[in-house]
Amino acid sequence: MKKYSVFLRAFESDDYILINKWRNDPELQHLTVGHRRFVSSEMEKEWVRSKMLDNTKDIYWAICTNDERKKMIGYISVNNIDHWNRTADAGGIVIGDKNEQNAFAAIEATLLQFEYVFEELNMHKLTGSCLAEHKASLLPALSLGYKIEGTLRDNVFKGGKYHDEVVFSILEQDYYEAKDNGLYDFSLIMKRVVALRREMKEKE
Repeated sequence: MKKYSVFLRAFESDDYILINKWRNDPELQHLTVGHRRFVSSEMEKEWVRSKMLDNTKDIYWAICTNDERKKMIGYISVNNIDHWNRTADAGGIVIGDKNEQNAFAAIEATLLQFEYVFEELNMHKLTGSCLAEHKASLLPALSLGYKIEGTLRDNVFKGGKYHDEVVFSILEQDYYEAKDNGLYDFSLIMKRVVALRREMKEKE
């Protein structure tokens, strides 16, 4: 099994402290699809506890460094799990630790999310979205095999204005094809990110 620089684990009760810090950081929340909210530590504690006790429809993981520190640096989730239609939504990934905000952590956490969704939950389709202007989310998503399904115009009101939201998805056959062909090698992923960035700039 390939060793990643991060691993995923279930939430622990004390995780609310870091999560609350990150949720109340305006810089981190600026380009997420979710609305910015002021969340108290008590409310955060109850929210984390609810995710620990019920993972039927939503599964939340802490993203931790895969070294001797085992340090939590962010979190990721799978939401709206539907076993009938075999679909789920990829929750937004948060790398809250500013010393660990690099492409490695986010991309590897996403690959671990894919692995669990398709190889353990047996989902057929995973859907995600991001603000149209947030290329730091869109480009890696496309490089990992997501396909754009469309753009929801003026769908998110944030920061005093409306933003378009891009919706994308990956099917199980997309995932297995990329995995079987070695396309999840990190260097190849980054080459695709660079190529996509160049392509988008040429279209602007």
